[in-house]
Amino acid sequence: MRNHYWISLWTLIRREIARFMGMRNMTIFPQMISTALYIIIFGFSLGGRIKEIHGFHYIEFIFPGLVLMGVITSSYNNASNYLFMARYDTSIQDILLTPLSYLQMVFAFTIGSIIRGLIVGVLVLATGCILLKLPIYSMAATLIFLLLTSLIFASFGIITGLWAERWEDLALFINYIVTPLNFLGGIFYSIDMLPPWWRHLSLLNPIFYMVNGFRYGILGFNEIPLSISFALMSALSIFLFFWTVYLFKIGYKLKT
Repeated sequence: MRNHYWISLWTLIRREIARFMGMRNMTIFPQMISTALYIIIFGFSLGGRIKEIHGFHYIEFIFPGLVLMGVITSSYNNASNYLFMARYDTSIQDILLTPLSYLQMVFAFTIGSIIRGLIVGVLVLATGCILLKLPIYSMAATLIFLLLTSLIFASFGIITGLWAERWEDLALFINYIVTPLNFLGGIFYSIDMLPPWWRHLSLLNPIFYMVNGFRYGILGFNEIPLSISFALMSALSIFLFFWTVYLFKIGYKLKT
């Protein structure tokens, strides 16, 4: 019987991967193109007019944040769009009737979104490193913070996909929360350049800690201790993952 659970779990994970890989022109490649355009605009057009930040060229300093922007969008959209559509066409009921536990269901959805985020992140990272001729300082730190960021926003995507009542609701989180946090999270500047009150405000922004850890992985530079970024992101990812499991367990907007 235990083998049946693993087969069912693996089948659901494979289906999630096949779903977004079958639409690569919508799910994978646009993020690569967007980041390449950012590099061209900021690096080769505007970058020369902006002074170095902590000894790095401007485009090098913001590059880690640009990669994370693609990872955040991909992980979130994968989970939120699927869960909302599955509720809308009631196909989620078929999954709820399987012998999988709620933990396994959420795990499968999360893994699918994480893999999409990692694929986008790795491809964008490789593209940027080639264009900028930029070596990676710590591959381990880079992959760890890619994984944690993808996990956090995959969980947010599941929560939003369960909560949303209309297609427009799915964009609310990105447009009114994530986008402002991105621009205020140290992607395009160092918090050392900010007034003290704004710097303290930035320290309340979770995306700052993601960018801080990922920037260390690529450039070897961090503005706060890496252990703080890792601890906060780990705690947030664990909390959000088990929150999504709880929502499935209580049938939040799942049972009709």
